[in-house]
Order: sequence, then structure tokens, then C-alpha cells
Amino acid sequence: MANVSVDELGFSPKQGVNWSNYLACRPVYQASFFGRIFDYHAQKPEATWSVGHDVGAGCGIVSSTLAARFNSVIVSDPNDGYVTLAKKLLVEEASLPESKFTFLQEPAEESSVETGTVDLIAACECMQWTNPSAAISEFSRQLKAGGTLAITYYVRPLIDGSERAQDAWKGVWATHSNRARGEVYDRAFRTVNTALENLEFPEDKWQAVKRVYINSRGDVNAFVMNDLIAERKVKEGEEKIWVEDDKEWIDAKDIEWFKAYLATWVPSIPETEMQEVWDELELALDGKKVEIRTPVVMIFATKKAQFI
Repeated sequence: MANVSVDELGFSPKQGVNWSNYLACRPVYQASFFGRIFDYHAQKPEATWSVGHDVGAGCGIVSSTLAARFNSVIVSDPNDGYVTLAKKLLVEEASLPESKFTFLQEPAEESSVETGTVDLIAACECMQWTNPSAAISEFSRQLKAGGTLAITYYVRPLIDGSERAQDAWKGVWATHSNRARGEVYDRAFRTVNTALENLEFPEDKWQAVKRVYINSRGDVNAFVMNDLIAERKVKEGEEKIWVEDDKEWIDAKDIEWFKAYLATWVPSIPETEMQEVWDELELALDGKKVEIRTPVVMIFATKKAQFI
């Protein structure tokens, strides 16, 4: 969706996310990101490319790339207005054929998608908002035997090369996370703080589970935002891969970008209510750009064939 205008996206407070800012400031899913997903799926002898499902699709960022590989794509999200916006961007702005998509406003935990009909499910940057065990069970129901589940999450970036700037940036997020309290936010933190290691894949339904950690310096603590930690449920036999210095998740940014980036996260906190921590970061940056490195986790799993 790189060519889609982000100036007028029909945002309203009811939607909860300002997608103009989101698309302008959040990391772009680059070729290696989708390459890892498609390579995992393609390695299976039984792999087919009929139906892809973008769960928690938001404005359809992932859907547009799935559409280049799959005959049809399901675009689902539980939030008011999101799939309507996704349809506008994918069909009206990007000129993709409407017949290629099915748009559904519904949650990850309970879908109207028919059982055993989906080849690949992508759940990107959304599992923290779900009941993970219920969602993963629902994904198993939808997938064909041998189908692929790809779950991904990137956390806030880390600053390299300046300990003072990183400490100040950490202070910004500490202030933000202290304001983001309540059942929904606490559940989300418990998931992301484990680098999604609280997600469990029952062995009677899933196989070939692979967890890929990118730019985390070999440490899942790179994902920790505060002190809320869920139980880790990584099983013996699950493959772990560590990828460092992935340049597609490395950039250089200035103070204005840091402020705009934080504004894409919920809850939105006015700059004036965090002035002290922003002032410290601005002093640490001293008018310069600094290198940022975004930690990413990607989880892949294959739906087991059910034998009677």
C-alpha cells in the first residue's frame, strides 16, 4: 500500500486509531517480512494459495500484499470502521479488484469463516488485544490441514549509540505505560512483554512451530515495556531463531518523529502531559538523528492433519 494517499482516510474518533499518522510513522513491512511468511508456507509439499486471511487487519496493510499471492483474501477486524476503511484503501485507492476480498467486522476469537477453508492466516500486530488461547483455537478451526499461521509483533524501537537518549526514550515509555492501565491494556502488556511467548500451540493441533526474534540482541527482554508478565508457554521442540542487525528494521530518526510515533499508540497522551520526559529526550538528541532498532517477533505454526 506504499502508493496509497494517507492524507484523507476518513478517520473518526470512533475508529480509535488515526490511520494517517499510523501509516506515516509506523515501520513499513518490507520484503523480508513477507518473505519469511511466504517461505514458511511454500516449503510444504501440500501448500496451496487459494485463501489468505488477514486477522486484525486494521486498514488492510497486510491484506494488500496477501492479495498478490492468494486468489482471495479475507480482511477482518472487530473495530468499528476499520474494514470499511480497508475496503476504501484496497479497492478505491489501490485499485485492487473488489471480488478478490471478503470484508468482515468480527473478532479473532469467533469468526464466520467456514471451517477448514483457509490456507494462511496472518495475525500481525494484533494478538495482544485478543484472548490468545481462544484466538489460536479459532485459527486452527479455519485453517486447512497443513495450513500456515503467521503471528507477528514489533515493539517500540530501541535507540542505539546513545545511552542517554535510550534512557530518556525509556522514560517516555514508562510514563506512557503507567497511563495505559485497565483490563484491556494490562492483558496487552502481559502478552507483548513476553515477546508473545505466552502464546501456546497445543501439540494435538499444531506442528512445526518456529519463533523468529529480530533485532533483540538475543534477549526477549527487548520487548518488555513494564512489569506485567504473562506465563511463558514455549514448548520443548519449538524452533527459536535469532536474527540480528536486520537493516529493514533499522533507521535514523529525530525528535519530531519520536513524538509522532508515540502518538500512533493507544492511549493517546498529549505531549503537554509528558513534557518533562520529552524535554529530556530532546536534550539527549541535541537536534540530531539517532539510530533506532525495532525488535520484532514472528511466530509460524502449521495446522496438523486430523486423523480418525
